[in-house]
Amino acid sequence: MRTWLALLGAPSIVLGCLGVNYALIAPACRLGSRALLDGVSGASFVVCALATLLAWQRWRETRRALALQTPDAADRPARAGFVAAVAAGVGALSVLSVIAISIPQWLLPVC
Repeated sequence: MRTWLALLGAPSIVLGCLGVNYALIAPACRLGSRALLDGVSGASFVVCALATLLAWQRWRETRRALALQTPDAADRPARAGFVAAVAAGVGALSVLSVIAISIPQWLLPVC
């Protein structure tokens, strides 16, 4: 579960952040504040970062487990470690995407 949250959930959260931020532009313009947009981006950043940390932690656990394996069990595939490593990479890319999405809203006026 920890790997799938980063592998599938984090990119979905990035897309959701982008869509919700676009939907909130008119209310943010009426209010004259970026608080709504910053709140959505901040929450998306936190969730993506937590998902990435969970996947990274799972990757470290599988690496440790593989290092402690006996030679007769070494012929088992290291699939869990590979999926966890890919999930950590996808999660990190999602975190960077949320930051990249947020940069224009910090620099440009709301209206």
